Amino acid sequence: MANYMTFTNTFKVQSIERLKNSRNGNPKFKFNFDNGMEMVTPTDAGWVYALVPSQIEGTTIKIKYKTARKHYEILGIA
Repeated sequence: MANYMTFTNTFKVQSIERLKNSRNGNPKFKFNFDNGMEMVTPTDAGWVYALVPSQIEGTTIKIKYKTARKHYEILGIA
């Protein structure tokens, strides 16, 4: 059983920043939202390959996310 809380909310994406790849060479992104929140994609998550930042920036999306120690981590985009 997971020991973290998950949430689902709708946010407007202000910008998406490409972060350093994981050790395995997989992409990682940081989402910045218009309300000031920041979230990152999980390390080595396969669905991240399908993200096209230019198509998501400026749009409103529904995100499932969890709280982590130092940040919020995106579990999926609906």
